[in-house]
Amino acid sequence: MNRCIRLAGRVGVGLMVAVLIISCSKNYFQGQIVYRYQYTDEKGNDITERMTKEEDAEQNYFINSGNYKSKNEKGQLTQLYNSSSNVYYFNVGLELQKVDAAKEFPKSFQMKMKPETLTILDMPCKSLWTKSEVGETTYFYSDKIRINPAPFARHRFGNWNQYLKLTKGALPMKFIIRNIGYTLSATAVKVTPMKLSDQEFEVKRALAN
Repeated sequence: MNRCIRLAGRVGVGLMVAVLIISCSKNYFQGQIVYRYQYTDEKGNDITERMTKEEDAEQNYFINSGNYKSKNEKGQLTQLYNSSSNVYYFNVGLELQKVDAAKEFPKSFQMKMKPETLTILDMPCKSLWTKSEVGETTYFYSDKIRINPAPFARHRFGNWNQYLKLTKGALPMKFIIRNIGYTLSATAVKVTPMKLSDQEFEVKRALAN
């Protein structure tokens, strides 16, 4: 979800998730969100088939009370964050890079709420727009899929702490990243609540699984 540098659905699944969230409304979400990617060029033409020959087609995002990780459709680890150490990992090719998440990046950062709304997996979503020196992103988030933002308060890299503060912990159900030459749209197609231990977010274990 928060792939910091470059970074619709089925009715049955949406209803199931809504029931689970409502019945456990006092609990924060933890589990898996699957995002499907679509790429378009500057004229709005779908170039997904061409782009996914080299870029990811899907993101499998896992999060618990203080950690998250993502894997692509091939099962390759693409990012990982541990709140206890405040360290963020991301892949560059086949190399996993390590960054102190306290590092403020990007520095020129704007963020504001937008009036546009969407319904994704039967959940109404509000929108949030961000812009920085590395790009422009629009998020659509649902209040029903919410985490406690406190453990991520030191996560300044990618301005993830600011996003969570403004949305009050609501995770994105869709995000649109506008790059030079193309736009990436990532839409949640499946949300699965599940218990995830902190051990699931250890780097060696995440790489092995």
